Amino acid sequence: MLHNEARNLLVAGYAKTKDVHLIAKAYSVTERAVYRLVHQKKETGSVDLFTSRRGRKPVLSEEDKARVRQCLEENPDITIEEIREKLQLSASYSTVERAVVGMGYMWKKKSLHATERDRSRCASKA
Repeated sequence: MLHNEARNLLVAGYAKTKDVHLIAKAYSVTERAVYRLVHQKKETGSVDLFTSRRGRKPVLSEEDKARVRQCLEENPDITIEEIREKLQLSASYSTVERAVVGMGYMWKKKSLHATERDRSRCASKA
């Protein structure tokens, strides 16, 4: 892969000589790569690498995250699965969970043991 300076020099060399075979040999690339970079220069005006297009794209958009936040503010006791169903999100449980935790929300499940402690002992004996 050529760095940006070499890409610019390659296109400038092609513009002067129009000899694809010579340019390809000089930069150790294929002739197809020369044509591709010349075409990219014509289309976009630049031959720089597109580093912003790399990597996996997020499943939840900013709009989806805003809807999740609104849903949590309206109903703080809602579960992750209920959020997915209510908003009809195609994202997995763990993806929505990471988004919720990323927003700063925390949750605790109240276990059966904890609910039994809330009852008074006298009421349970009677």
